[in-house]
Amino acid sequence: MTTYETIIGLEVHTELQTDSKIFCSCSTRFGQQPNTQCCPVCLGLPGALPVLNRQVAELALRLCLATDCSITPVTRFDRKNYFYPDLPKAYQISQLHEPIGRNGQLCLKDFPERVVRIHEIHMEEDAGKLTHDPWSDQSLVDYNRCGVPLLEIVSEPDLRSAEEALDYLATLRKLLMFLGVSDCRMEQGSLRADVNVSVRKTGTQALGTRTEMKNMNSFKAIGRAIIHESQRQIDLLNEGGMILQETRRWDENKEMSFAMRSKENAQDYRYFPDPDLPPVKLDKAWIDRVRQNMPERPEQKQSRYQHEWRLSAYEAEQLTDEPFLASLLEQTIACGANPADVSSWILGEWLQACRSGNCDASDLSVQPESLAKLLEMIRNNVITRTTARSVFTYMLDHQIDPESYVREHGLAMVNDLDDLKQMVASVLEASEQSVKDYLAGKEKAKTYLIGQVMRKSRGKANPAHVNKLVEELLEQHRQP
Repeated sequence: MTTYETIIGLEVHTELQTDSKIFCSCSTRFGQQPNTQCCPVCLGLPGALPVLNRQVAELALRLCLATDCSITPVTRFDRKNYFYPDLPKAYQISQLHEPIGRNGQLCLKDFPERVVRIHEIHMEEDAGKLTHDPWSDQSLVDYNRCGVPLLEIVSEPDLRSAEEALDYLATLRKLLMFLGVSDCRMEQGSLRADVNVSVRKTGTQALGTRTEMKNMNSFKAIGRAIIHESQRQIDLLNEGGMILQETRRWDENKEMSFAMRSKENAQDYRYFPDPDLPPVKLDKAWIDRVRQNMPERPEQKQSRYQHEWRLSAYEAEQLTDEPFLASLLEQTIACGANPADVSSWILGEWLQACRSGNCDASDLSVQPESLAKLLEMIRNNVITRTTARSVFTYMLDHQIDPESYVREHGLAMVNDLDDLKQMVASVLEASEQSVKDYLAGKEKAKTYLIGQVMRKSRGKANPAHVNKLVEELLEQHRQP
């Protein structure tokens, strides 16, 4: 039976983290009222001239350097001509002939043997957004997104499975976020991918005919689409059919792809150099300045956390899953908290609060200074971890000083041995059967008794003292 190999290439579009658009001063803020962030430049009105946002070039340079691209000394913009209602100029300013970066690479985390070559990185502007209303049978257009700066990262067809493609996207997404290039919020469309899929007989070198699925903004959908499209092509070839080069639409509800149109080639867009934008000269001084100011990459942070703060490889990897967690860790430690305590709390209570509230880690409003104070009170035996959790829960909704809150509500840990001894004795007296179970060799009975003491103290008793006193008084019951 003929076996096939899947070949995948990705064209990733990411919106840049700039306050203004690529060629004008209009805001890039997401979610504003339709058509309120537009001007003659991004609407393409006669006589309006574009001016390149310098920050766009600098962010593009960051990514080029981080992916070992060769940087084009003189980069230029081109006009990509096509008509669609969300493109008021009837052309998109992009880069075809002289993109800012070429011939880079990205190493995968879960597939270290796979090095994905990056064909090019280029700057361009985004188009508007069409909304189709089936009830009124109308299409509405919002031009706010016109002119939002994009980078397109085009890979070579080096990926061989849906798992590799998702690993590539996850690795690229993390890099973009830590470099400060993009927030990569896929639900807002600031990271999306065109997925090119083809198959070829195992052992052959020639590439098969590819199809493309455009503007996919969900990892789950991308993985499913690759698996489905690969199998569709294999089934078609086994039946004696022929693959057509075309653009297809992925329907997540039906988990199927559907043909939209034949795939365009570059000549179909009638590219030509944009006459209104001068070439951008990227001299060595500019590139060196960007390189010197590069933010720390996630793998660099992981290594530093392990060596400088003695965190485990697992902790370091989890804390660099997104920039906010890494920033929270570093800022809280800078406020004087113990690194191991901060790591444990973020990966435990902080993320648990996010799961309970169904929110992002950055949505919690506790400040690093306050978190450091809370953790120091645990370390200094001022409060128990149980009490700290309840204080933290209150801090999520109220901007309070945890030290003042603990003092005002009498939440400090009970450390007085005489008081604790009386508390333990009363619990043992009321739990005669559990005492007998322990003396009969049932260790779980001691855990139950300790829990009862902690409950009686409303979580304020010093756990170490309670554990010791319970053992001592139980042994006294053992004596004749």
